[in-house]
Amino acid sequence: MKKFLLFILLPLSTFAQTASTYIQNGNARANSKDYNAAIQEFTKAIQLSENNSDAYFYRANAYGNLKNYEAAIADYVKTISLKSNFATAYYYKANAESSIGVYHNAIDDFNKAIALEPQNAKMYQYRGSAKSNIQDYTGAIADFSFALKLSPNNAELYEYRGLAKNNKGDFTGAIDDYNSAIKLNPQKGDLYRYRADTKASINDYNGAVTDYTTALTFNPQNAEAYFYRANTKGNLGDYKGAVDDYKKAAALNPNLKNLFFYLASAENNMGDSKGALDYFNKAISQYPNRADVYLYRGLVKSNLKDYKSAINDLNHSISLDPKNPDAYQNRSAVKLELNDGEGAKSDADSAIILNPKSLKAYISRSKAKMALKDTAGVIADLTQAININNKSDEAYLVRGDAYRNLGNRQAAIRDYTTAIQVNPNYTYAYLNRGIEKDKTNDPAGAVKDFEKLLTLSPRRQDVYMRLGRVTDFFKYTTKGVSLFTTAISLNPANSNFYLFRGEAKAAAGDIQGAMADYDAGIVKNPKNIAILLKRGLNRADFQDNTGALADFSTAIKIDSTSDSSAVVYQNRGHIQARLKNYKAALADLDKAVAIYSNDETFLFRGDVKLAMKDYAGAADDFHNATYINNRNAKAYAHSSIAKSKLGDEQGSTDDFDNALKFGEGAYVYTDLAELKLSLNDAQGALADCFTAITLNAKYAGAYLQMGLTKIALNQKPEACTNFNKAVELGLKKAAVIASRYCR
Repeated sequence: MKKFLLFILLPLSTFAQTASTYIQNGNARANSKDYNAAIQEFTKAIQLSENNSDAYFYRANAYGNLKNYEAAIADYVKTISLKSNFATAYYYKANAESSIGVYHNAIDDFNKAIALEPQNAKMYQYRGSAKSNIQDYTGAIADFSFALKLSPNNAELYEYRGLAKNNKGDFTGAIDDYNSAIKLNPQKGDLYRYRADTKASINDYNGAVTDYTTALTFNPQNAEAYFYRANTKGNLGDYKGAVDDYKKAAALNPNLKNLFFYLASAENNMGDSKGALDYFNKAISQYPNRADVYLYRGLVKSNLKDYKSAINDLNHSISLDPKNPDAYQNRSAVKLELNDGEGAKSDADSAIILNPKSLKAYISRSKAKMALKDTAGVIADLTQAININNKSDEAYLVRGDAYRNLGNRQAAIRDYTTAIQVNPNYTYAYLNRGIEKDKTNDPAGAVKDFEKLLTLSPRRQDVYMRLGRVTDFFKYTTKGVSLFTTAISLNPANSNFYLFRGEAKAAAGDIQGAMADYDAGIVKNPKNIAILLKRGLNRADFQDNTGALADFSTAIKIDSTSDSSAVVYQNRGHIQARLKNYKAALADLDKAVAIYSNDETFLFRGDVKLAMKDYAGAADDFHNATYINNRNAKAYAHSSIAKSKLGDEQGSTDDFDNALKFGEGAYVYTDLAELKLSLNDAQGALADCFTAITLNAKYAGAYLQMGLTKIALNQKPEACTNFNKAVELGLKKAAVIASRYCR
């Protein structure tokens, strides 16, 4: 905001002819910017006429243009002593004083100038600038506001008032002023950069990135704009974009403060700790005696699990600056990794002694106490941190983490919630709360938190993965398709994103779109068992048993031993049973039971044994299913058939009563119809379908099953009528099945 003085020709007073000639010569020299020659001419005039105020004034201007502000001030003082009502001399003297940082003197002179010329907008403008430089932002804003009354279309005044408002913390007012300045002068790139800085201060990171980008179109060599845009991209989770911008800034000005620190941090956030280490090494080569550089390099080495070397760096940092509590606090964390709980606590104690108000030090000590099994001490330290600052979102977050580590998930969720109340844009709190909600069987809450996080950081691929892995996430959001379309645009090679979008499409009724995504996902990663399983289940749902069997078999070739393979064996066994390959089905289901069983595994195996007329074995499996899940209506219904075959009519009746108790009647009879059809009892299946429809005439599943039963009975026209009724009632998969039989 400093302004250099330009030479201004003023009318000459009447004085000795020779002095006038020297002044005219000096003016000519000054106008051609030969200020040294001009000074010589003005000096000659002064030698001839030592009380000539104009000669002193012009020489002061020439000194100012040479940035010899002390000499300029001395001449302005002389000018004022000879011409005490000369407002411009006070004004220029004040400007020279501002140029050398003597702001209080400058303000005094601006006051005198304004007293003489109270309607001069420039004087208020420069006095406002001087007030800003002594952090009197209220006074500065008042001066800029008065100047705007005198000069309402001055973009520069809006710019300076915007800067003062920003520094005062009035970010909304600052943005309003920058908007006005840009409207008046849209070609000034710095205005966009200033507005970007302010938008970043209110967490409008997307708006800030847009403004930094605009500023760079005006000045592609602006290293600071790249630097701050990189910071903002980092806040959006776009670490790659941040790294690219930091590198551009470094190419233009490698000496920007903290540039290599931030670049290294962004590299580390991308998971490239080795790249981060390279940049810290470079920073140390530039600043070998800076304690903070060793501190940060130690942290990166710790991330690389090179704890011994990390300790060496932190020790060196402490030797250079033994009063830095952060170094002790971070060394405490590294010692904790080396299982030195006592050493970790000692360093945290030192950090707290150096800074009793250090939130991080209390957090570090709480972790050390946790390692020492001092549970009460853990919570006490984190509570103390919150007492120090009950608006510290980080303190609540970390105490939430502590409760989580102690197994108290509800307390953890409460603290994460408070952290969000303090900072509604706190991405880590949404992430951790979402994770814990998912673990406490609140999938709807988890999905909501992950969705909110993605509105704040839409490029966070890890969050898309978290969202997709919430069980049945698609039931709790209407944005699944659009969210995973964005995820795919961020990383088209990630096969899981196609899986998740496929699930969202299937939930929205876009079956063909879902299958297309599963196909695309398998192309991206042919060994993605989750997609093979999902596609297989969908194929099975649409009676494509051959396709389903192929997918399950491929998945088992990839993984046949892990716990997750149990569900694949289970479903392949179920399809083998449909195809009446009962021995193969039984082998698969036995394998599933041996690896990891659930109620559905026993249900499927019971059905196979029923088909093989091993009624006692079937009854045992159905019993196991109901033991695992005593509300499994299907298992009770199927058990009723097995017990009936064994002659246990009372047991059969009891089980069927339980089936109707835990399942809606129409669903129970429809399920029984499916089972009877698989046992070649098509007439019994048809009777159950009629019963289901009698109980609930709007249950589409009953019409679908009746159609499948009539296909088995060679009653194709009637079957197609049933399929169409199921479609009419909203069962979209019935249309796919109908297309196979009713062409």
